[in-house]
Amino acid sequence: GMGGGRTQARRGRDISTEIQISFSESVFGSSRKVLITKTSNCSVCNGSGAKPGTKMETCKYCNGQGKIREAKRTILGTISSTKTCEECLGSGEVPREKCEICKGRGILRREEEISINLPAGIRDGEMIRMSGKGEAVTKGTAGDLYIKVNVAAHSVFKREGNDLAMNLDLKLSDALLGTEYPIQTLDGEIQVKIPEGVSINEILRVKGKGIPFSKNKRGDLLIKLKIKLPGRLSRKSREIIEQLKKEGI
Repeated sequence: GMGGGRTQARRGRDISTEIQISFSESVFGSSRKVLITKTSNCSVCNGSGAKPGTKMETCKYCNGQGKIREAKRTILGTISSTKTCEECLGSGEVPREKCEICKGRGILRREEEISINLPAGIRDGEMIRMSGKGEAVTKGTAGDLYIKVNVAAHSVFKREGNDLAMNLDLKLSDALLGTEYPIQTLDGEIQVKIPEGVSINEILRVKGKGIPFSKNKRGDLLIKLKIKLPGRLSRKSREIIEQLKKEGI
C-alpha cells in the first residue's frame, strides 16, 4: 500500500531577533533579557487548552483515535484515507472546559521575557540558537529563537583571534630611554614596562589579558608601539639633537 500513515509532528515557526552588546560584554560574557511578542504557550493552562482544575475528555469526533478515516468515491471505486482529526489535532482528547484565556487553543500571542546568556568571547555577527523559544503551536513543539549578536566597536581595542590589540604612542625619548606606562585594559589599569631602545612597530605582549577561550585560558594583550616623532622643534631641542647627530644617533 501507500507509505506509513505517520502524521508529521506539528512545529511552530522559528523567529529571529538582534541584540547590540558592548565590546567588553563580548569579551567577558553577559546576560541579557529581551521582550519578544510572539505566540507562546498559554501561561494559565500551560498549553493544554483546558480550564485549570478541569479534566480532559475523549474527542468525540475521532473517538480518541486522533485520526479520521475518509472515504472518497472516485471512478476507480472508493478510496479511503486517514487524516489528522481537526478537533483534537491528533491528540485524541479535548478539554471538558476550555481555558478562558486562550479559548482552548493552548497558545496565545503575548509578550514574553527571554533571558539570554552570552558566552565570553562571543564574536560580532554570531548567532545564538535557543531551541523551543520560537513560536508555539497548539499540540506541537515550539520553534527556535535565533539571536544575532552585534558587538559595538571599541575606541582602543581590536580583536585578533583570541588576542586583544591596541596601539600605544610613545615619545621619541621614551622609546630611546625606556619607561613605564599606565594602560587602561578591560580588566583595569596595568603598568607596562617599555624597554629602552624599542623599535618602531615593536609589539609588547601582556600574557592573559586577552579574550577568554576555554575554562581558564585567555589570549594576550598586544601593545603595538608607535613612535611619535616631534613635528616642530624648539631651538633648545634642536641644539640637543644636533649634539646627538654628532654622536652618530
